[in-house]
Amino acid sequence: MRLFIAEKPSLGKGIAKYLSGSASSGKGYIQCGPDVVTWCFGHVFEQVEPDYYLPDDVPLANNGKKKWRFEDLPIFPEHWKLEAKDDAKAQIKVIRELLKKADLVVNAGDPDREGQLLVDEVLEELGWNGPTQRIWLAALDEQSVKKALSSIRDNREYQNLCNAARARSRADWLVGMNLSRAFSLQNSGGGVLSIGRVQTPTLALIVARDEKIENFRPKDYFVPRIHTGFWSSWELHEDFPGVDGEGYLTDRKAAEALTAKARAEGQAVVQEYESKEKQQSAPLGFSLAELQKVCSAKLGMSAQQVLDAAQALYETHKCATYPRTDCRYLPEEQFGEASRVLSGLARLGFGDLVKNADAARKSSIWNTGKVTAHHAIIPTGSMEGRPEGATAKVYEIIVRSYLAQFYPPYVYRATKAVLACAGETWKATANVPVSAGWKAVYGLSDEDGDEAQQPIPALQKGQTLPVQDADVQAKQTKPPARFTDGSLIEAMSNIHKFLEDEAAKAKLKETSGLGTEATRASILETLLGRGFVERKGKQLISTKAGRDLVKALPRELTDPVTTAKWEDALSLIAEGKLTLEQFEEAQRTVVARLIEAAKSSHLKVGETHSGGGKRGAAKAKKQGPTCAACKKAKTVVLRTKTGKDWLKCEACGAAFWPEKNGKGCGTPWEARA
Repeated sequence: MRLFIAEKPSLGKGIAKYLSGSASSGKGYIQCGPDVVTWCFGHVFEQVEPDYYLPDDVPLANNGKKKWRFEDLPIFPEHWKLEAKDDAKAQIKVIRELLKKADLVVNAGDPDREGQLLVDEVLEELGWNGPTQRIWLAALDEQSVKKALSSIRDNREYQNLCNAARARSRADWLVGMNLSRAFSLQNSGGGVLSIGRVQTPTLALIVARDEKIENFRPKDYFVPRIHTGFWSSWELHEDFPGVDGEGYLTDRKAAEALTAKARAEGQAVVQEYESKEKQQSAPLGFSLAELQKVCSAKLGMSAQQVLDAAQALYETHKCATYPRTDCRYLPEEQFGEASRVLSGLARLGFGDLVKNADAARKSSIWNTGKVTAHHAIIPTGSMEGRPEGATAKVYEIIVRSYLAQFYPPYVYRATKAVLACAGETWKATANVPVSAGWKAVYGLSDEDGDEAQQPIPALQKGQTLPVQDADVQAKQTKPPARFTDGSLIEAMSNIHKFLEDEAAKAKLKETSGLGTEATRASILETLLGRGFVERKGKQLISTKAGRDLVKALPRELTDPVTTAKWEDALSLIAEGKLTLEQFEEAQRTVVARLIEAAKSSHLKVGETHSGGGKRGAAKAKKQGPTCAACKKAKTVVLRTKTGKDWLKCEACGAAFWPEKNGKGCGTPWEARA
């Protein structure tokens, strides 16, 4: 018996649909002739909690868990232990029984490193030692599944990918479990501090942007212009009096003097004139980050909502390819399928756009050499059921992006005129549409143009033009925009743009980011849920608790370069250029050093609140009764995430529920555990 183990039920059912033999459903599996398909529910095993690795003599807190103590840190597992999730135990039993009958297992995890580990760890935990293969499913339409079934490979070829995922999991555990405890123990504020390998530097990005906006002071600057039948702006040069160090003309009188001289001169001479047609190819396909950016801007969707929609299009409706990709290219080998996909899209309601598409046109999106583990997100040309609401809108955005690849380039006339007047240089530019090309897919016709563009007539070098008017435009510098879901995901993907270290910027430009396509949305949701960030409309704004945390932590934890380099290391593991053991040992060294840093730190970070919509903030501390543990100090009154008062002694760290009359400490409560 050949046993397929899929990452989730929808994926398993998608495979079973195209296996030979009549299908019959069992409890937690589908029999398809000689084959059986079963499934997980995402990760069915998880890392055990730190208590498992701690000595038995560690005292228990009131909640039954072992207390958090500096003397127990760092917690470094000698042998890593997984445990079954409670809600997955029944399905694990199904898989265990099926493995007893199997001759061959096929790993049908999602086509990425997490999907590889997810099934591999099930086989390891259940003691499977038989032959194992791997199916790589980039899409779940009929042709893609049948093609994948015909090209199944040996699972051992993906061992490095599994090791990369395992390294990520262990690094996250080592950083999160150890450093959250260390800095929480040292925190004199009111709440447990959540530290994460990716979430903390992501929070630092948001905090830095917010502080830059709030510290921004607008600057007035001026742009002199002359009109010679069209407007031309003065070409700034840094040695001109009134130009500041940032390259702005900030002296209004100097600007007005320039226009006065131009009027007095009365004429301008054409120094340079150029007018030629230029072409712009359609944008490349969607990576998940790019799709999240576009849908955030156009539809106001959160990163998680876009991911959920794209996942539904892939799994449920089978009308789009695998969404968790960092690639915007397609393999040239798939170009032959374009006609089939276009025909399918015509049947799905895009006939008018398909009619004008040229299936033989091969745009720059087709480049096998630039395809990573997964190609760009594209439609499959088929569909099961009908997506609705926001999911349908995301699908349409994906479809139009694909159709644009089969349209001609957008053609426009780019005109530039450079004039000399009163000893200064003045320049005018205009880009006027000639042919809509692929922009027709998005609604631009050949007649449409930018109304703000002024026409520039044909000119000859040396031609003299009368100065008909001159003025000074008063402008003001603007602060950077607040992060939105889309722009934050883009920033995490292109972290090099936010670095000042030129060497690090160059090194990380092509290789690194914060997190992965698969994890960035969940990281943002974690920051929102823990009260470090809040949403205000489309904007993401750091809370006081989030800012206090970033300021209190060592730079190594908040610096995105650190995490980006770790992501590089995970890529090296996937490529077989670095071992899991080498990476883990490096993480242990870093964690041990940061625990020592925590011991000498002075943190006072306010309590945070979950929910994402409310601002987490440090509360003004209200004095409570004398501590029932040390009898030496007064407690302070704090609040839980659900709004209940609790008492904490800042001297000994003990915590209690207050008595109903508010006069004393009631039941002990170990808030840190």
